[in-house]
Amino acid sequence: MDGKIIHDGIYGSMKITGLILDLVKTPEFQRLRNIRQLGLAYLVYPGANHSRFEHSLGAWNIARRLSQEVGLSEDESMLLQVGALLHDIGHGPFSHTFESIYKHYVKEHDHMRLGQDIILGRINITESENGGRIPEIIESYDFDFTPKDVADLILGKHEKRYLGQMLHGDVDVDQLDYLIRDAHYTGVAHGIIDLERLLKVLKIHDGELVVDEKGIEAVEGMMVARSLMYSRVYFHHTVKIAEGMLTRALEFALEEGHLWDFWRMIDCRVLVELEDLEGLPAEMVRRVKYRELYKAAVLASADELSTEERRELLAAYRNVKRRQEIERNLADAVGAREGEVILEFSIADLMLSEPRLKSTEIDVLLANGEVQPLTKVTPLANALKRRQTPRWAVLIAAPKEYVPKLREVWKRVIFS
Repeated sequence: MDGKIIHDGIYGSMKITGLILDLVKTPEFQRLRNIRQLGLAYLVYPGANHSRFEHSLGAWNIARRLSQEVGLSEDESMLLQVGALLHDIGHGPFSHTFESIYKHYVKEHDHMRLGQDIILGRINITESENGGRIPEIIESYDFDFTPKDVADLILGKHEKRYLGQMLHGDVDVDQLDYLIRDAHYTGVAHGIIDLERLLKVLKIHDGELVVDEKGIEAVEGMMVARSLMYSRVYFHHTVKIAEGMLTRALEFALEEGHLWDFWRMIDCRVLVELEDLEGLPAEMVRRVKYRELYKAAVLASADELSTEERRELLAAYRNVKRRQEIERNLADAVGAREGEVILEFSIADLMLSEPRLKSTEIDVLLANGEVQPLTKVTPLANALKRRQTPRWAVLIAAPKEYVPKLREVWKRVIFS
């Protein structure tokens, strides 16, 4: 069977053939080469230049191996592989950087919905006339699933629960790849997990994905890795400041009626378009490009805020207009220009007193045949789910000359 050998920085040589190869060749999948997996994290971790393309291939590779380990049928295995390969197909520029903008400005184009539209052929996100063919490629093979099955699986809606869990669960192929890959390319040793062991201890039991009791340590190790990567990499305050600056540049452009198709673009195109706009967007892009970033004036933890203050900030987190208004008030108070003070939040759950525990809890199959939730079997899982957030809840940043004044006035301006 002819195919292609792809040399991956993590897994070495991977052979792709058939349907997977045809999907990899599509313009939509090739576009992912130009979208950085970790957004602007390369400004803090210079090695973090890996792309959604590599990660998607990595998730496919783990899905293929997991299918063999748990004994999926050929059709189910292929459905999981295609789902893993295409799970990020709808990502816009800089991956998660513009998350708040999708929510407020272009709801229908967040990466989950856009992914679904691409897989169902409703949209051609690329400038290539060969785009839009993913559904017909899937249908041209004689497997027992449709493009809609793939789209449903990616949204976590598949009727076979274990398939959904393998792509969106406590221990899933997406997470396994990004933890290993992100740790490798950032050089942060926290993300190292025992992939070989994990693949051996996952099982299907009563229609659910479970972990064998013998494999609890491997799952605990993965959860520790995930928790530390969140605080050390994904929510590093300097990364958040850079992302906040670029987000403000794009918000400014959208408010002026520009760049409404940003979600189609790749990373470098967004930067070029924003820079062409002059004014605040151009200045922000130049600052990001040459790493002349704003400085953190405030890094407050949830414990430092009263319940009332948390409520106020949660409202600002949920409402872009409210956040923009607070930023303007802070800028006025310290004599800065609009856009020179940014307010960022870590995960909103942190703002509430009790982080919401994820519902996709993986179960443990005990030696006596009983099944128990992971948190019942290991106290570490509970502790880690609570720790999943970084030490700061609220971040206020600005050019360094405004930092001392901001530290004095921020509480009064926001909460009075």
